Amino acid sequence: MSIGANAIMRPANAASAALIRAVTPFTGLRLSWTHESMKSEGMEQFIDEHLPVIRSNNPHIKFTLTRSYTECDPFVVGDYLWSRHRKKRVSWKSHHQILSMVEEMMVHRGDYREGMKRGVNRRLPRGQEIWDTETMGHNVFEVYSKWKGDAKTLDEITWKNHPNLVYRKN
Repeated sequence: MSIGANAIMRPANAASAALIRAVTPFTGLRLSWTHESMKSEGMEQFIDEHLPVIRSNNPHIKFTLTRSYTECDPFVVGDYLWSRHRKKRVSWKSHHQILSMVEEMMVHRGDYREGMKRGVNRRLPRGQEIWDTETMGHNVFEVYSKWKGDAKTLDEITWKNHPNLVYRKN
């Protein structure tokens, strides 16, 4: 028996709102909708039923709610580290469909690129990572001074313990 696309959006999955825990790169969720609009009816139901549960389980996430009185399409925008985001239009969607989109963004590490359904590119922007081929065994963070006898601190960053060190295969 295969699981179809509609199995993800079934009302039986509504209990998954209590299980959603945001992954580390996910920093914020922005929801925008039009007040009393038929297009945004599912978004208003999502905000009433599922959002309080998601907010209580993820206190470190920034939630931004934008309600408009002029007619516009409702959107769900997931914010990630390094100023990346993913935006989904949710016009005429049910609250269960919106819940599955939010879950995809928060849990399954939705891709930063628009329109793609792949895993997140885990590479950092080039200026934020250090390659082992750049260091070639010397400490690029060492500051040479005329005072050779300066004491070294234990938490000093070196190329070996840099948090964003990347080993490249050449």
